[in-house]
Parts: sequence; structure tokens; C-alpha cells
Amino acid sequence: MSQQELAAITLERQTACGLPVGDLRGFGRVRADASVVQLALNRDAGLLRPVDPQQSLMTLAVDGDPAWVAAYVPGTNVLESTAHTASGELRVVDFMALAEGRPGQAEAISSGRFVRIVTCTEGEVAFELSCALWTIAAEAAPAPGWHVACSRLLAFDEGVAGKAFRLTAGESVALVVSERPVQGGASLVASAMHALGDTIHYWTWWSDRCRYKAADFDAVLREALALKLACSAAGLRVEDPRASGFSAAPLGESTRAAARFLSLGYRHECVELLAYVQGQAMSATHERWPSDPTFATTLGHYLEAYGEVGLPESLCAAAHVPPPQSRMA
Repeated sequence: MSQQELAAITLERQTACGLPVGDLRGFGRVRADASVVQLALNRDAGLLRPVDPQQSLMTLAVDGDPAWVAAYVPGTNVLESTAHTASGELRVVDFMALAEGRPGQAEAISSGRFVRIVTCTEGEVAFELSCALWTIAAEAAPAPGWHVACSRLLAFDEGVAGKAFRLTAGESVALVVSERPVQGGASLVASAMHALGDTIHYWTWWSDRCRYKAADFDAVLREALALKLACSAAGLRVEDPRASGFSAAPLGESTRAAARFLSLGYRHECVELLAYVQGQAMSATHERWPSDPTFATTLGHYLEAYGEVGLPESLCAAAHVPPPQSRMA
């Protein structure tokens, strides 16, 4: 498979398979009708599976003839899907909870949770919310590591948890899929709202660091936010149709992502990816430093802009060693 096929999230895939949400460790996709079609709380552990492969993981069937509009909260990876009906308006907020590890630092803390908050914002709206995961096939004994909680009692039937709701303006329902047990009940709405605030705070803080200032700023920032979702401690992790999951991006793709981050002012992400590429290339070539032109150029641009500040010793050393000829995938 070509590098382009394994490249980080593309606009075409967003349109066909849903818009992405994530927390730098997990990843999911939500379609325009608010159905969740892909979810991994931990990409390394693989995707959660519905009981029926033809089903979506999570659906929201609104009574009447809803008109859906989906958009991100500006500067974030928090997705809002709004359904307009003759009787009212329903807003669905989907995100994977994230918070700053330390104020003002690039570190982030993932809670291993996918959160959905459904709120009636106008009038009255009736809908059915269902969640079809292998993890809840047995009501009393969900599989270890995967748990589902709702702010209202759900009914379980043949591996599907769901309930019909009728909300009036101002009322909300929260549903959480988590790696760890979560307490359901009315208090879940408040904790979900708190997690939403933390998540929006992290992403807006991250977006504010973007130094790109041209007229197409919004489109470029959205590209950066999508690329950030593919980042992990193990380098760039991208969707791999061959494995129905995720795999490491080719090293050349990771290097180009590092160059893109640097051009936008995200030096922490640039350094992490360059260090990952260097480590992988050295391992694959018996400790020979990679000669990829983009790697050398990006490292050079970093040194021109920031000197050796923030660079690990291995990259500092590499900057002063002429690279021998070698190949990098």
C-alpha cells in the first residue's frame, strides 16, 4: 500500500466515513447523522466491535424528518451535530475527553473516554439512542476494560443498549464509553459537561499556538488539528484499511508531518516526530543516521529558529554529523 493510502486523515475519508474525534490515544468517527461508525479508546488495543458488523456502534434516531448539520467547536476536535425538526432542535456533542497535563505545556492527559452529550436546545424532541458494542453484550458482565454508562437507565436487548427519550428545552442525556468503570445516573451529565470544558480548553490552547496567519487560516488549522489526532507516543498512527485498525505511518510520512508542524509553529510535535523517525531509522539501518532530505531540512530549519532548545541529545548530535547514504521507508 502506498504512503498516500496510509497518510494521515484526508478530506475524502472524512466525507465518506465520518468526521474524526480523538484524544491522542483513542480515535473515533461520527457521520453526519450522529452515528458513531468507528471507535478505539486505545488505538493499540484495536477497534470496538458492534454485535452486528452491519450496525453502527452508536445511533441516534430522531422522530420526524430531521435536518442534520455537523461542525466542530472552533479550534477544537469537539464535534457538534445539530438536528432540526418541526418540533424543536437537538444538539449532539461528541468528543474524547482530554485535559492539559501541566498548564501552558504541550503535555496532555487522556481519560480513555468517548463522551456523547445530547441536549434539547429548542422545543421538544423525541429520539432513540442505542449503543451496539460487544462490550455490553452481557448486561451484568461487560468485557474487562470497556464500560458503558448513561445518565438515564438503558434497556439491554441482544447486545444492544438503548432507550427512547423525549427531551424538552434545556434537558440533557449523557452517555460515556470508557476503559474504566464509570458511575451512571443523573450526575453523569455534570461530569460530562466538566470533561467537555477541559477538552475545549486544551484544544483551544493548542490551536492558539498556531503561527499561521494567511486568509485560509481556518482550513490550515483544521488540517493541523486532524494531523494532531494521528500523533501518539509511538509516532504517527494512521488508519490502516488492511488491518481494520491502525498502524505506524511510513517514516517519510512522519517526517513530512514534522515539517508541517514546524511551519505552523508547533515545535514540540515537530521534535517528537523527528526523534521517533531517527530512532526507527537507526534501528532499521543498524545505527546509520537517515539521509532523508526532508528530515535534514526540517532539523536545519528548527535549529535556525530555536537553536538546540527542546532538542534531545540524539537530535543535537545528528545535526552536527554529515548523514551517510541510506534508505528510509
